[in-house]
Amino acid sequence: MGSVMSNIADAQNLNTRWKKISNLKTQAHILISLQQNNIFDMEQLIGKATQISEDLQTVSEKIRKVDRRMVTLAQHLMQCENLKQHRAVYKKYKQLDPKKSDAFYDKHFEETRLYESTNQYLAAVLNGKKKLPVKAWQFEQITLTAERFSLCENYYRLKDETRNVEALRKGAENIMRENSRNEQIITKKRETEL
Repeated sequence: MGSVMSNIADAQNLNTRWKKISNLKTQAHILISLQQNNIFDMEQLIGKATQISEDLQTVSEKIRKVDRRMVTLAQHLMQCENLKQHRAVYKKYKQLDPKKSDAFYDKHFEETRLYESTNQYLAAVLNGKKKLPVKAWQFEQITLTAERFSLCENYYRLKDETRNVEALRKGAENIMRENSRNEQIITKKRETEL
């Protein structure tokens, strides 16, 4: 693995001092990653890359699932707020006699229509339940937000590990290419000497 890291350094064009320092920092970060993951050969590196890829996919799926649920909860809570906001106008509309209710309905069409559509939406969501679980939805939304932050931190950590493993893999491929070139050169020299 040390030769992989030195090959990574050699492969880059290090014209300036700043590039050299940046490269040393990259090598140190990669070395720490190798030590933390107990990677000592290419098989372990490939196994770790596969594991990181699977973990990254799993975390991505969990984030998407949490995001979908959060959108649903936001929609439910927005509908509850609409219901609460327009309840007074709708009650007044229902209490009026039929002669005055048409004029009131025309004047407050948006509010009454929004209340009715919100009521239908929540009736479909609640499946026959009478009480709105607003506090439960709010608690679930807070919990999912915290879970999403945790998943995102894990996702970005896995992305960094992927970047490190990819740099190591490229370095190893460069070493293998150089070794095969060197072997070809050596065999050609032997053939010419014979």
